[in-house]
Amino acid sequence: MEKVTRNKKGIRHYLMLQHVIVISVAVLLFEIVVFIGLYQYYYRNTEEILSSHAKNAVHFAMRSTELSPFNLQYMIPEMINDYRLKGTEMQIVSPSGNILASSSGFSPEYTVDQRLLKESSIDHPIVWKGNNEGTDERVMAVIVPLENEEERLVYFRYLTSLERIDSFFNKQMFLSLGIGLGIILVASLLSLAFAKQITNPLIQLTKASKQLSKGEYDAMISHGKYLGELDTLAKSFNEMSHALLQHEKMKNQFISSVSHELRTPLTSIKGWSDTLLTGDLKDQKEVSQGLHVISEEASRLADMVENLLDFSSMNNQSFTLNPTTFQVSTFLEDVMMQFDKLGKKKGIEILIHSSQDVSIYADRNRMKQVFINVIDNAIKHSQSGDVIELNAWVDGGRFIFSIKDEGEGMTEEVLQQVTTPFYKGNPNTSGTGLGLSICKDIIELHHGEFQIDSQQDEGTTVTISLPYDRTQGDLHSV
Repeated sequence: MEKVTRNKKGIRHYLMLQHVIVISVAVLLFEIVVFIGLYQYYYRNTEEILSSHAKNAVHFAMRSTELSPFNLQYMIPEMINDYRLKGTEMQIVSPSGNILASSSGFSPEYTVDQRLLKESSIDHPIVWKGNNEGTDERVMAVIVPLENEEERLVYFRYLTSLERIDSFFNKQMFLSLGIGLGIILVASLLSLAFAKQITNPLIQLTKASKQLSKGEYDAMISHGKYLGELDTLAKSFNEMSHALLQHEKMKNQFISSVSHELRTPLTSIKGWSDTLLTGDLKDQKEVSQGLHVISEEASRLADMVENLLDFSSMNNQSFTLNPTTFQVSTFLEDVMMQFDKLGKKKGIEILIHSSQDVSIYADRNRMKQVFINVIDNAIKHSQSGDVIELNAWVDGGRFIFSIKDEGEGMTEEVLQQVTTPFYKGNPNTSGTGLGLSICKDIIELHHGEFQIDSQQDEGTTVTISLPYDRTQGDLHSV
């Protein structure tokens, strides 16, 4: 299988081949046009000049003199002198093909093919190209008959050498062919460079993809120097690789965090269970303490599992809301009741300020989950004598909730990552690091905004903003 893959030609080969074929066809068509143009210029023009002169000479001779077989031999020298064409040899040929006279002064010994003589006419002279029998040079000959009313008397034959024309034509054609080959060579080199620009990122992408398949999620492709969509592809691949790397880190962090967090309560539950099983059940104090620890740790496990299930639902996009209409004041009082004992135990005062009693339409249980998580964090990071304020008011088209504490606050580094799944500013703290991430997702599912502002040693403010319809008097965010 690998041998077949190696022998398979790459996209660079096919791009090069395609470009060379297209360019070669274009150059071939250009050469054909050049050939036709040169042929017309050198040969057709010569042919037309000879034919035109031959026809004019015959017409003039037939009009100006009375020709007959009897006086023809006396007229031949005069016709040679009157109807010759500069740069050509004029011959007068008999109907049998013999050359009777020539403007060169020599009478060649060869004869002219009678078939050519018979096919010629005054309006359509015969054009012949070939090697002259006397000199063996390439010539062009035009034959036209001289007639009286009864018969063809003689033929005017004009010859011109093609050696010079052939030389010019061949030079021009060789030059044209050289230019064409040069164009193909240059275009091939440019095609190779262009093909490399296309294939290099694809080769890098292939290598990086193989690295990804082996679990090397830090594989990256250099970008910014490729063409159009290829550069976009390189950027997209890097983004995908970065996302996979982040997911891999998140997975490892998840396994590490969950393993650690689950082990602690399970160890407590297992330890106290063994203690109760092997101890004296009549010792009420020990039994009560053990059951209390087991209950608390089981509740903590349940919370962890609930958070993990919520996080999984968020990622699978199966998380759903069940909205209902409820009053804000009643909702906030219910939330505060959850922390009444804990707040008093730590000496922390929780205050509620609501500008007006309004009803909102949202998932009450999920909103309660958000507030419990935020307030619980606020209590954990506050000290005795601190105040936590819950504020609620309408601002334009938004309904705003604010939870403000006077606790230890957060650094800028922690603040930027605090809503990242599994992130914990202090690795020694309990929990999975999913609470604020889930809170943010729940608020965004309500089409709202979840914002955290904090300064170290000055406290933290969590602001929840939800869309509010004044005309309805209710929050319509779901």
